[in-house]
Amino acid sequence: MAFRLFPRNEEFFDLFDESGARIVEVAKAFQNLLKDPPHFRENARAVKEIENQTDRVTHRGLEMLYQTYITPIDREDIHALVTRLDDVVDYIDACAQRFVMFGIENVPDELHAQAQVLVLMTERLQVTIRGLRDMKKIPEMKSSLLELSKLENEGDQIFRGVLAKLIANERAAQHKDPVKLIVMKELHEITEAALDKCSSVGHVIEAIILKNG
Repeated sequence: MAFRLFPRNEEFFDLFDESGARIVEVAKAFQNLLKDPPHFRENARAVKEIENQTDRVTHRGLEMLYQTYITPIDREDIHALVTRLDDVVDYIDACAQRFVMFGIENVPDELHAQAQVLVLMTERLQVTIRGLRDMKKIPEMKSSLLELSKLENEGDQIFRGVLAKLIANERAAQHKDPVKLIVMKELHEITEAALDKCSSVGHVIEAIILKNG
């Protein structure tokens, strides 16, 4: 495979920006899905389309990485950033598709709350990703990462609370419904995993700032 020699390949930052836009887009598409139960199937297809687009961006980024001799930031950081951004979209898509698979009819308030945190986290990530190109707004980038950490804690609190609520409700129910418990628990867990993946992206960006800022 031929290598390309670029002292600073701006195309990487274009790809970062594109992936950053995709995670916001898919988080908002997921939020819209939750608000519109009669159209879960159509909205899940919209989420899947964004996931497919993100996969193509990820593949382009990895291909470029393997073909470029000199990269603008460390190779391992590029790989981590590209793949972890892809993970965020994959987890959101996984949750969206389960609404069709499991025939969900009602969306609990806590899942709406998780989705709102998810949107806010992806928006904070997009801000920091845009700053990677020239590293001229490091204080703003660090501030966004701090907000990201606070949002992650908020998401954790929502998740712990809803798990306790699900178990308490099942114990108190006169007619037990373990299948419903399992399904709802899985939906919340996957959404929580998407939030964790956002936090993981933040850790990669923090490392890049420390190395290059």
